[in-house]
Amino acid sequence: MKTRNFRPRVLPALALLLAAPLLPASAQVYHPPDAADAQADATSDAELESLGKAAARFVAAFNAKDAATIAGLFLPSGEIIGRNGDEIRGRGEIEAFYTDLFAGESAPQIALEAASVRLVAPGIAIEDGVVHITTAEDQPVKSVSYSVTQIKQPDGSWLIASSRDHLEVTAPSEHLKPLVWLAGEWTYEGDDGVRMELAVDFDESGNFLLGEALATDPGGDVQTTSLRIGWNPATSSVYWWTFDSDGGNASGQWTRNGDGWLVRTSGITADGETNAATQRISMDGGDTIIWAATDRVRAGETLPDATLRFVRRAPDPDPQPLADAPQDPAPGDEAPAEGEEPAKQ
Repeated sequence: MKTRNFRPRVLPALALLLAAPLLPASAQVYHPPDAADAQADATSDAELESLGKAAARFVAAFNAKDAATIAGLFLPSGEIIGRNGDEIRGRGEIEAFYTDLFAGESAPQIALEAASVRLVAPGIAIEDGVVHITTAEDQPVKSVSYSVTQIKQPDGSWLIASSRDHLEVTAPSEHLKPLVWLAGEWTYEGDDGVRMELAVDFDESGNFLLGEALATDPGGDVQTTSLRIGWNPATSSVYWWTFDSDGGNASGQWTRNGDGWLVRTSGITADGETNAATQRISMDGGDTIIWAATDRVRAGETLPDATLRFVRRAPDPDPQPLADAPQDPAPGDEAPAEGEEPAKQ
């Protein structure tokens, strides 16, 4: 049995909109003990190259929304088994499945990232890898691990006998792509004298948005709140966790809602009182965040609704470079007055 490993690579979102073949084989130094083994190795290399071309044809047909060609890449009795156990069998059902998938303007695009291809027996190959699925540039690129069993045909081509999806392996950073607009520095000033400063940015990994909020009341009292927004695999959703300087904390799930997000948050104050609220966060234009809180409850008491408008802060002007600043002349470098001789050095 020959196994060929492939180099992993990171695929940027824009690249995923294009057809991508299997990755190039890793360089290997191999010294066959005899001519027969060398011939076998050459045959395997040719088969692996042929399998790579078959994968490229599948990607090209998918991104061209060609359901009939995709169905023709399967055996007549080929099957697709989804992560939830659903089964699609035969070329007719496979073509119908992809025809439905490609209907409409939001049909996905894919790229394949093959981890390995194993020739488990003459004419039988198993390919393992990850398929990256793009629906829109500002949406997460969904990644799912898969395995495909292919059978070599008399003409040397390969057809799919079985295709199985396994686990979703989408990078956590991809789930935050729809929240890129939240990064920045924001200010809120209320009619009641309350002022809030909010700064949000991605951490070094790109898997979390980290924020700091500073609230000042009319009396000058200050409270700071730290927040972290990321993908929560336990709830399969965007989630946030907040911690205030008084000792309280809260957390909640974020859900897309039209052009904004619904955030259902519950927590506890430093005094042990429970609180909860439903918040809707949306962008108004490119420089204003509307942060509306409803269903507010604290220690069993209903609180009035509240709406905050955060305005993006303009970046601080760059200080004038020292090289461009006017310089006082050094002693002895003063320009001579009219009619005077220059000073001699």
